[in-house]
Amino acid sequence: MKKNLLAGAALALCGFLLSCSSKAKSVSMTYALDEADRYIEQGYPNDALKILSSCEKKIISPMEAIGVYKRYLALDKKKSAENVLKKNLKKNPNNLELNAVYVHFLKNQGRFDEALKRSNALKGTNYGGLRSELRFLSLLKDGQNKDAQAPQGQDFFLTDEMRSLYIDAYNSSGDNAWLRNAALCSLKDGEYGDALEMVPSQIKSSSDAYFWSLVFYDNKKFGEAAEELLEAQNYIEKKEDRFADGTAETKKIAPIEIVSLLSDCYVNMGEDKEAERVRSQLIASIAMEGGSDSLLGTMYLNSALYALQRNDENAAYKTLTFVTQKWPDYAPALIAYGNFAYNSSRRVMDDPLTKSLRDAGVVSTDMKRFDSLPRPSVSDALLRMKESIARTHDDALYVAALELEDKIDGSSDERSRLGRMYRVLERNAISADLYPAQIARYAVHTLLRLDHYDEAKDLFKKYLIARHSIGKEREFEEDLVLCLPKMEIWEIEFAAYFAAKEKNTDLTKRLYERAVYESGYSAAGEGGEISPAAATESAVNLAMIYSSTGKKDKALELYGRAGSRATDNFLRSEIMYRLACVYEAKKDAAAAVKALEYSLYLNPTNGNARLLLGKFKE
Repeated sequence: MKKNLLAGAALALCGFLLSCSSKAKSVSMTYALDEADRYIEQGYPNDALKILSSCEKKIISPMEAIGVYKRYLALDKKKSAENVLKKNLKKNPNNLELNAVYVHFLKNQGRFDEALKRSNALKGTNYGGLRSELRFLSLLKDGQNKDAQAPQGQDFFLTDEMRSLYIDAYNSSGDNAWLRNAALCSLKDGEYGDALEMVPSQIKSSSDAYFWSLVFYDNKKFGEAAEELLEAQNYIEKKEDRFADGTAETKKIAPIEIVSLLSDCYVNMGEDKEAERVRSQLIASIAMEGGSDSLLGTMYLNSALYALQRNDENAAYKTLTFVTQKWPDYAPALIAYGNFAYNSSRRVMDDPLTKSLRDAGVVSTDMKRFDSLPRPSVSDALLRMKESIARTHDDALYVAALELEDKIDGSSDERSRLGRMYRVLERNAISADLYPAQIARYAVHTLLRLDHYDEAKDLFKKYLIARHSIGKEREFEEDLVLCLPKMEIWEIEFAAYFAAKEKNTDLTKRLYERAVYESGYSAAGEGGEISPAAATESAVNLAMIYSSTGKKDKALELYGRAGSRATDNFLRSEIMYRLACVYEAKKDAAAAVKALEYSLYLNPTNGNARLLLGKFKE
């Protein structure tokens, strides 16, 4: 027992002595380096070199090695300085400080290839900016060298490799511009969530705020996007835009770009009044500089559509007329104007009471209001559309004009309408079975509307094969699912329709899920939100599939989301009826009755809703 105690005491004493020895060496090294500094300052380089040579043998830590290295550099002894780093890197190959100092040394010596190779050890660290600098210099050097192979296209600068360089550059400089570059790499690949994680803690300019508002918007974070846009307005109004180095930023975001996106944010948050308020403010102060005509046209068009929602047809007519005259080739406005003209032409007030009052020479307030409503000419709308098509060859506008003509010519026989559709296909064919997307969509829709199901299915299938090579190497159904990422939303929705008609439930469900949850934004599926690119009808059909396959809660949620985005009362009424059916299956009679009553409020002619409600009230 006594011997063990003595041994323990001896070990403790040795540990104390070793500790003291290490501390003494550290103090001795510090003193020696200070002595070397004094000799260097006083002009005695040989004496300083003797001390440094002695210190080399006593180096314990990487920081001491860096201290000796710096003194050798001060004496212009580059070889000795490098040797100190190389020796200590052998002992500490993963030490960041030693690696960073050596990379910096190699760069200053013009040994870029060596420096670049070693700088890979700095990736993702506080010293990563040095790696970024070397890589950018290397690219610049290759760009100036005619014999070097330059990067191919802009996509090169949006690769994963470049993203890591941008992030390292940001970590070293704190300049948000590098972080925006990194976010662009993620956005290009559809990684919206990754871009969102890069939002900096401090926004420094209007362009900075505007960029991150777009990232929030793409992630369906409309409230946060609106906050960033208001911040961008703030910077512009206060004239406080600055670059990372403190100099004033000269490239400004135009107010119209900010307001346009801000109004979209409000619309997506269900705040239509606020959206119209910010649009109206900008339109009222149209003298503000900046922005493009197309954006301004969009602002006016949105205001016209808002007026239509409030049944303010005079305001809608005035705004649509202005937009189509000011921007005669703005297709969305021309299409809206055509639809407005057609709907106006169908308005009638010919009930027996009105007729008898008119015959008696009496005009009621309602009759005066009806008579004062604008009635733009449908033929005028068509003429404007065709004149624009001749100038722009816009496929979407061309199809809208065709569909408007079909509506006007509703009394024409089926054979005439089919003949016209096939002539359109023939004139616009790119190759066998391949047509511009909008033309193919119009043809399939026309055939279905005329109850030519087999022809529609055959034309659509041949079009998919010609455009996407679906079914050439695998089974058609298997290939169709694999091709979904490159297909347009309307193609997926038509494919789902045909799959449903063939009673292929699994494929129908997969296609509608792609359309509803995965198209438009990769983040759209989070929280079960409907993708902005998807038709509301697609969401309704998917909800019906969920309901029929036992996923009642999922169906209820999707019906609710579809109902909140539907603008047509007839569709909303149908959605509420289907909601009631799900509630009935869940034995929730109170919720079912409430949904049915609202369905009939929206559309009193909904016979299915009335019949089901009657069963509940028996």
